[in-house]
Amino acid sequence: MLFSQNPAPPLTQEGLLHRIANRIRQSLDLETILSTTAAEVRAYLESDRVKIYQFQPDGHGIVVSEALQGDRLPSLLGLHFPADDIPRYARELFVRARQRSIVNLDSHEIGISHLNCPDTEEALSTTDIRYRPVDPCHREYLTAMGVQSSVVVPIVLEGETAGTYHPPSLQSSHVLWGLLVSHHAEPRTVTEDELQFIQAVVDQVGIAIAQSVLLEQVRSQARQEANINCVTARLQTSPTVDWQDTLEFASSTLQAGGRLYLFADSQSEREIYTWGEQPALIDVAQGRPIEENLLWQKYLHSILEHDSDETGHRPWSVEWMRSVYELAESSYSFKPLATSWAVDDIYQEPLLRTLAPFFNGTKIRSALIIPLKHGAHIIGCLTFFRSELDVEIEWAGYHNPDTRQLMPRQSFEVWRQIKKGQAQSWTDEEIRYAQALGERFAATVKQYRLYQQVQSLNSGLEQQVEERTEALRQRTEQLQQSNIELERLVERQMALFHIVARIRESLEIDTIFQSATRELSKVLQAERVAIYRFNANWGGEFVGSYEAVTTEWGSVGKLGVSTIWNDTYLQETQGGRYCSGEKTIVNDVYEQGYTQCHIDLLEQFHIKAFMVIPIFAATNLWGLLGVYQHSAARQWKASEVEFVNHIAVQLGVALQHAGLLTQTQQQAQQLAQTLNDLKQAQIQLFHSEKMSSLGQLVAGIAHEVNNPINFIGGNLTHIQEYTQTLLNLLRAYQEYTPDPAPSLRQLLEYSDLGYIEEDFPKLCASMKLGTERIREIVQSLRNFSRVDETGVKAIDLHEGLEGTLLILQHRLKLISGEPIQIKKHYGDLPDVECHAGQINQVFMNLIGNAIDELETTKTDKGSSKIIIVCTRRIDADWIEVSIQDNGRGIAEEIQTKLFDPFFTTKPMGKGTGLGLFISHQIVEKHGGQLICRSKPGQGTDFVIRLPVKLAVTP
Repeated sequence: MLFSQNPAPPLTQEGLLHRIANRIRQSLDLETILSTTAAEVRAYLESDRVKIYQFQPDGHGIVVSEALQGDRLPSLLGLHFPADDIPRYARELFVRARQRSIVNLDSHEIGISHLNCPDTEEALSTTDIRYRPVDPCHREYLTAMGVQSSVVVPIVLEGETAGTYHPPSLQSSHVLWGLLVSHHAEPRTVTEDELQFIQAVVDQVGIAIAQSVLLEQVRSQARQEANINCVTARLQTSPTVDWQDTLEFASSTLQAGGRLYLFADSQSEREIYTWGEQPALIDVAQGRPIEENLLWQKYLHSILEHDSDETGHRPWSVEWMRSVYELAESSYSFKPLATSWAVDDIYQEPLLRTLAPFFNGTKIRSALIIPLKHGAHIIGCLTFFRSELDVEIEWAGYHNPDTRQLMPRQSFEVWRQIKKGQAQSWTDEEIRYAQALGERFAATVKQYRLYQQVQSLNSGLEQQVEERTEALRQRTEQLQQSNIELERLVERQMALFHIVARIRESLEIDTIFQSATRELSKVLQAERVAIYRFNANWGGEFVGSYEAVTTEWGSVGKLGVSTIWNDTYLQETQGGRYCSGEKTIVNDVYEQGYTQCHIDLLEQFHIKAFMVIPIFAATNLWGLLGVYQHSAARQWKASEVEFVNHIAVQLGVALQHAGLLTQTQQQAQQLAQTLNDLKQAQIQLFHSEKMSSLGQLVAGIAHEVNNPINFIGGNLTHIQEYTQTLLNLLRAYQEYTPDPAPSLRQLLEYSDLGYIEEDFPKLCASMKLGTERIREIVQSLRNFSRVDETGVKAIDLHEGLEGTLLILQHRLKLISGEPIQIKKHYGDLPDVECHAGQINQVFMNLIGNAIDELETTKTDKGSSKIIIVCTRRIDADWIEVSIQDNGRGIAEEIQTKLFDPFFTTKPMGKGTGLGLFISHQIVEKHGGQLICRSKPGQGTDFVIRLPVKLAVTP
């Protein structure tokens, strides 16, 4: 280009510059500003192309805006140019001297104009243009682009600007943002005024770019502050922090994977939360995560050091390790901002060479490690990971990025370069933002741990609350949200209490299970709760009467009720994983990796999410407790799973108690059957008048029952002593070990030792009372049969009466109505000579008939059913026994037939008609009398009169 002395009218340039400046100021969008600038300058110069070229942090450039006239020159918009296209010294002159260049290939000259002195960087009073021959490489470069003339004006910004190229300069506050370049396919003359006009436009553009960058920085800072406030709200809203949810949100704001590692302390175990792709464990067998690597641990604790050693750095800081190991800085060196370690490329960081293998198999390439410090303690670390990227770059012509460009390119056709596995660098802004997140996490972790300790400690709670009252006062508003969660916890505890109370109040399994499923459905707001019961071959079925379902899903029907489910896996493995107590928790059936046939079965019953907890009766797997969601997937919380597990444990206890009750009832039934068989045998023996055989039979049964009862009764005392010793040992253990291991604490909670300690002595006392009761019955049987007394003996009739009443006592408690009352009025009787077994048989028949009568008698409201037994001595030779009831009485026409054989007033199958006949015969053979006194509506009285001395041997 030739320099011309014919400047355009100043007024026209000023007006145009004013119009361009106004258009630039009307927009804060950088792309619009640059497009407007390129279009206005191209229109002013009437050149073929004006482009704005922006430098990147690594020195290469990209055309970010362009204005074209016609098609004489191709578009370069969006194309990248290697850093070698503009030599390093030229870039430095762009900054220090604000050098402008004008090239005219027709005259083979390049004109150089400086705004500042290259040595002092002070502004020059005159900006003359000095010409010299254009470099051959430069000429060949422009010729290949089809350009005959060009103008290049640097865009230099004042102050540090993010994302700009920083060439070495003495004036470090200036940065080279880019270039404004005008290309023309023909030689063209550019006047000094045009150059000054372009410079004025560039100055306005520089201001606009700086303002746009500053605006973007403000917006970015505002976004970060909003994100930090959101993270703070998530961390401080509730004392039971949802670390997983908060970590996921924080990671997403950095477009990275996340990892939160919390150290174990005296009150809490180690905790790890992850989001996104993660490195492998450094020790799979022991489950050691990467944070437990020695170097990682040393680095985390290095931030607690305040003093430097001879290296000038804190021991085990990144700078210290580099100095000690004499490592050179790499292109992926860390960024030492405050207390964090930003690694742009894990595989290029020498300090992480022992950890790099644990990232193999993942796409993780960058890491940002932030130690979490609270006071003088390291409580964990927050780590973010970024995956590698495949980057596609469109270059203006082919070049080898790994070698220096020795000759200008001959073609500028687009060449696409694909870079695979590129690391994503951490910017200073991102690091500072991540550190701010770490500070919030660290502050909350301590409070979270304190809350856990408060919940687990039962002693000294009031003192701890008082000590922390002032510290927690400022956080009252933030903790209000936690009250909602606590209310839910209380609701669950109350529901569990009600279920346990119902179990203790009733051992009806149907009632207990129906109540439990209804409570579960209500408290968890679950749409269906069902019970699955295994059968003998490990198939099973859902018990329809136990199911609880919400109204809107009742139309779906019950889960295969009355259908036997023969699950081959459960049958072959006899319960499978459920036998070992494992649970199945599914938040979304479509995310679980089930086979299509499994999905089809779940869709048949509209199941979207569910959990299944095993139910054990003692140590045996009885069935499964299922909680189902139909409307949508559901994220089951750990507290919800734990609550359902508590319910399953209590249902197992109920099954165990019910089993014991059934066993006891069966034993009672067997004993009743035995007594009934004995009664039948007695009737048969009386029928054949072989009382001696009856005595032998009763004595044999009494003997066989008495032996095990004596064994049980003798051992009950030892059981009580041993049990008391064990309970004392447990109380002592709990007193001196208030904080057992978590597994033992869970076992103690599931065992319900408090209930066992309260209930077991009662069980032993009941068993002891039962054995004493059986002994009394056995003794009564022996007294009744008198098998060890042959012939006639003088006996106490009161013993016979008491034994008979004891044997019949179980019949006094009627199934319907109030029990029968026994009133005894015993006189002073001498011992009476008789066959004791036979006389006892008479007592049995008469009292039994009285009970039979009262069982079928309806009494008025407020009246009682009564049997009165009286004895008295008539004179020195005779005694009298009276057995009277307040039943319906006996008509006179029936009384004459009472002692006839096979006559009975009882329904068919209830009597043989031999009882009173045989009793009458026995009394007469003893020389006595059996008399019936009765009137309808006034009850019946049977009177036995016997001689004291037996004159005739029966």
